[in-house]
Amino acid sequence: MAGLVVALVVAGILAARFWFSDERAIRNQLAVIEAAGSKDAAEPPVEALVKATRLANLFGDPCRLTVEAVRHTGSYPRKQIQERIVLVRSFYTQVQVALHDLAIDLPENNSAVIRGTIRLRGQGTNEAIADVQELRAEMAKIDGQWLFTAVEIVQVLER
Repeated sequence: MAGLVVALVVAGILAARFWFSDERAIRNQLAVIEAAGSKDAAEPPVEALVKATRLANLFGDPCRLTVEAVRHTGSYPRKQIQERIVLVRSFYTQVQVALHDLAIDLPENNSAVIRGTIRLRGQGTNEAIADVQELRAEMAKIDGQWLFTAVEIVQVLER
């Protein structure tokens, strides 16, 4: 009987460690980028707004954004980030967002550094799109939720 209790306690600890870990919570947030960032050709405007809201809710308020390709850096409130997401998604008739080679470092409690590659493939309003860029981001655990506090998109391929 005692062996069963010990086994259940160990199983519970392992499940909590691996199932409810901070890394898993961060990966779930990153999966939202792929799902809500992608767009089908027949996406209704209401769905576009819902997806933009889901994406904007991943960001702290404010969040520092840097886009190397257009030499742009700034700190923006969540509402402005949502408006920019709507604008950028409107440039595509369809697009698929994929994150690759993700590395998540948790240097201290309630903070994380993410590095990886972001790939966009799809159709712009006038041309096919195929873009690969490096993603560097910082996240913080705010009110129990992992949110982006800084995002940098680094151009890695010349056209």
